[in-house]
Amino acid sequence: MLIYSRPKEEVLSHLNTREEGLRGSEVDTRLKTTGYNEVEKAKRKNYVLEYAKQYTSFFAVLLEVAALLSFIANVYSPGEGYDILGVAVLGAVIVNATFTFWQEYKAERTVEALLKLIPPQVSVRRNGAVERVDARMIVPGDILILEEGDRIAADAVVLEANSLYADMATLTGESRPVKRTSEPGEAKRLLESRNVVFAGTTVVSGNGVAAVFATGTATEFGKIAKLSKEVTKRPTPMQREIVRITRILTLAALLAGAIFFILGFLSGRGLFVAAIFALSLIVANVPEGMLPTITLSLSLGSQRMAGRNALVKNLDAVQTLGSATVICTDKTGTLTRNEMTARHIYLTSGEEITITGEGYSQKGDFSFRQAVQGSEERLRFFLASGLLDCRATIGENAIFGDPTELAIVAAARKADIKVSDYEKVGEIPFSSDRKMMSTIYRRGSRQFIFTKGAPEVILEKSGYYLDEDNEVRILTAEMRDRLLSRAEEFEKEAYRVLTVAYKEGDDESGLICLGLVAFMDLPRAEVPGAVDACRRAGVRVMILTGDSPFTAMAIAETIGLSVDRAIVGDEILDYSDDELGDLLKAQDILFARMPSDQKLRITGILQRNGEVVAMTGDGVNDAPALRKADIGVAMGERGTEVAKEAADIILLDDNFASIVAAIEEGRTVYYNIKKFVTYILSSNMPEIIPYILQFFLAIPLPLSVIQILSIDLGTDLLPGLSLGKEQPEEDIMDRPPVGKNEQILDREVFKRGYAFLGMIEATAAMTGFLGFLFLSGWQYGDLSISGTTLHYQAMTMTLLGAVFCQIANVWTLRSWQFPLFSRSFFSNRLLLAAVGFEVLWVALLLLFPPVQFIFNTAFVPPEYLLLLVPFPILLLVAHEYYKARIRRREARNRGMTGA
Repeated sequence: MLIYSRPKEEVLSHLNTREEGLRGSEVDTRLKTTGYNEVEKAKRKNYVLEYAKQYTSFFAVLLEVAALLSFIANVYSPGEGYDILGVAVLGAVIVNATFTFWQEYKAERTVEALLKLIPPQVSVRRNGAVERVDARMIVPGDILILEEGDRIAADAVVLEANSLYADMATLTGESRPVKRTSEPGEAKRLLESRNVVFAGTTVVSGNGVAAVFATGTATEFGKIAKLSKEVTKRPTPMQREIVRITRILTLAALLAGAIFFILGFLSGRGLFVAAIFALSLIVANVPEGMLPTITLSLSLGSQRMAGRNALVKNLDAVQTLGSATVICTDKTGTLTRNEMTARHIYLTSGEEITITGEGYSQKGDFSFRQAVQGSEERLRFFLASGLLDCRATIGENAIFGDPTELAIVAAARKADIKVSDYEKVGEIPFSSDRKMMSTIYRRGSRQFIFTKGAPEVILEKSGYYLDEDNEVRILTAEMRDRLLSRAEEFEKEAYRVLTVAYKEGDDESGLICLGLVAFMDLPRAEVPGAVDACRRAGVRVMILTGDSPFTAMAIAETIGLSVDRAIVGDEILDYSDDELGDLLKAQDILFARMPSDQKLRITGILQRNGEVVAMTGDGVNDAPALRKADIGVAMGERGTEVAKEAADIILLDDNFASIVAAIEEGRTVYYNIKKFVTYILSSNMPEIIPYILQFFLAIPLPLSVIQILSIDLGTDLLPGLSLGKEQPEEDIMDRPPVGKNEQILDREVFKRGYAFLGMIEATAAMTGFLGFLFLSGWQYGDLSISGTTLHYQAMTMTLLGAVFCQIANVWTLRSWQFPLFSRSFFSNRLLLAAVGFEVLWVALLLLFPPVQFIFNTAFVPPEYLLLLVPFPILLLVAHEYYKARIRRREARNRGMTGA
């Protein structure tokens, strides 16, 4: 039985209750059956245990093992820096674990925000008397007493209603108060029934009595809360890629360590020496600084997004935006200004007037089509009549009122209309049933009523109209049809139309019709450009709106959005998931009069189709879809707190263009991460190659463990981070979306990092080491110099060879494929600071004794540094030539595709 479709007597009978309410014993019995009226809370987590779990992830365990091995190695080889390495690696583990835990902790707050919407106490009728009781003690069959301002505690059928209006925004996202009636409803869906009030909503005006039929998780509100808790996000592309990168690099490090341990042991070096050598190789390959650098890069991306009105809550969402293939967006306030603008007036005397200016601005002009004598006077009276029937106000610093009324006020002010000689004496308010509003005024000894509303309603109540001679004439059927026909033409063009009328007196019959006014919520000026950017970027845009299909289609056409067809209202229920999935693959669909609870379904279908979905939302019932979407985007200005808690990103200006700007930033972050991963890998080669050569050749150790650490967590970290701050490349929005299976650590990154740039750096390091030794008179095979000043000077040359090349490397990697000089020298101040730090570091290595003592370095005469000069130049020239070849190849491929 649909309880909202039954008369009062049947509702009470079905609930086994009565108008005077339940008895105390009945309440106790029902509480045992239904439980308390509260959203089931998740079992409170042991946050100490949750934090401890962060140390059991693959990456964390890897670093912990590396730290442990470093401490063990330090016992057998003291003074080599293994102890410092172990401490540094553990520090990286702690930073990563703490950050990850904090992100997950914040995600738990969505349901907590939902719970705040349930009131602590409510008024009910029990034992024939009104009582204030704890809201959690409400049971089905309780009789709620509803007063203006009350927050409703449970789902209930309205038994009595006196001008009862409820704010349903927390459930539907629609801000206009909705009238509630005691008449049985015939809606297909519970949320559409007019005689039901819902938990979590608020009584805006009036009062009433309602019989509770659902409490706790059985309410619509509770179902959403439960769904929000159960819906889980799939791992982001960045999360998957970080796991993949660390596993590949770790396995590579372990494999290299194992191979060279076996080779070392077989070469007769002994078990201990071979083990220390293998451990050193593993340490040189493990990317200790990679995850902190990625985290910092994502943070920088989130800061740039905040500057473009997108507040990032979940850092992984920064990069996920770069993979977005579909944006599901609302219309009102996101694509449009959420400011109605009066654009046309059609007077009953035949003139049509176009109004310029947008939104609630008071600047604009009126242009007549076929103006005749008295046209301006009739226009001014029309505007004055509309203004007198408005409660909205536009002040210098604030606006108040319904958007349509605000548009009328703005239009009247453009014409400098004054109505101060009218005294308001009464009002007959608008309601969804009446579809009209009237205001009564006194002017001198005379009384007037001014009315506005839906054309069909006002014309039905009108008996007269004002003609071109300012004469009041009888409204004939022909004239009524002419006005209705013009109103329909406006509506087909996506305008909202109101009719304005007046008469002398105080009743709403026999009105004198003055004409029509057509309004439109105009698209934001920047949205067409943003939609075009999405098209070029390969990102589909889908409109999901509660508005009419005419309006939505017109807006889509205005902003340049291609739409093959519209699915309206509950028509979506006629499709199975498979059918809807096939339809979404084949056509560009617009969803109008869209039930908000279908957003979750559409999100899931798009994801099954292989799409990466960005979903916008502002209401409580949008929370599950926002949680499930790859990127949940909540509205900052009009969104509920629940939507904001469930989302990954909050739009501070509710503007669609801000989503597109955020996608641009997301793509930039992806390519920036690709750049600094290449940068980090390339620095591994001058760490690995010297160790391998030292083990198999009769040469002293070219690089100590502490020097490797100084590269990984010192000279690599800040320059790598500066690459994460690079601005978007010029063609970033002309590329297709970053595929969700596209890999940061791909063949190209390996090739550039290890085989190309890394080998140049390794050659520079070993040339500096061996060149210095030979020029200083060292004889090959003489290992007796180990630990001497000569040895420390040679190791300093190895370290400087890597650092000098890394300085050149960070400049050429500023762009993945464009020339070095395509970027402004001063556009990345962090890069300048990073290079400055490296220069300072070089000076300290050469000149400052405490640093020399810690990092096994020594002063090197300047003439020896000339050995290293050719290599940074070679690296720059070689990589720039390599990028030029890539550009020519891509240009050739585009030409072939175009042909």
